[in-house]
Amino acid sequence: MKVQFWQIYILLVLMDIVIGSFDLAQYRVVTKPLILISLLTYFAISGKRLPKSTYYIMLLALLFSLMGDIFLLFDERSNTFFILGLVSFLLAHITYGTVFLKKRNKKLPFFLYGVMMLLIGIGMLLFFYINDSLGDLTYPVMVYVLGILFMAITALLRVGKVRPSSFLWVFVGALFFIASDSILAINMFKFEIPFSNVLIMGTYATAQYLIVSGIVRENEPIKNLSTL
Repeated sequence: MKVQFWQIYILLVLMDIVIGSFDLAQYRVVTKPLILISLLTYFAISGKRLPKSTYYIMLLALLFSLMGDIFLLFDERSNTFFILGLVSFLLAHITYGTVFLKKRNKKLPFFLYGVMMLLIGIGMLLFFYINDSLGDLTYPVMVYVLGILFMAITALLRVGKVRPSSFLWVFVGALFFIASDSILAINMFKFEIPFSNVLIMGTYATAQYLIVSGIVRENEPIKNLSTL
């Protein structure tokens, strides 16, 4: 039986979730980066049919994400690591958004402007909810929220310009990213959420996989899509 990438990916994510749930931080230094390393390797091989600019910007976004994962492993030691992780993921969102803008639809259906406003409203609500607990991190977190909203809105702009499956995978991935960061922010700054590690890593890993697979689907022949 042929092993497919998604099976390896799920195994790596589950391994990290189990280790994280038992607070074995010393092993997460290996298991957490492996998630993005595997995804980066998968995209490096599967994304070669994409235009070169899209291909290399996506690799850069995944590299920024990997850096963010590594920095956030040490955020309890110093706020500096948290800031570095925040900046890394901000750069990842900007580079993802740059890729999404390449396929933007300049004539959006009217109702999608409502979806756009809803996304902005969710971002604002989250920021104002945690704002009183941010202290010196107020402005960095504000900029980060703008960055992830940029990524989600540019994902929405691809509607009608790429095959429906590519649009759907990327946009749903962006929503999972918002969910993951929202859970992380609330857990860090407001109150401890039960099973937060499972929720954060589950939604985060799903977000990254959907975005990468959705971009691969832009130019992937239909006969090859079933193996993603």
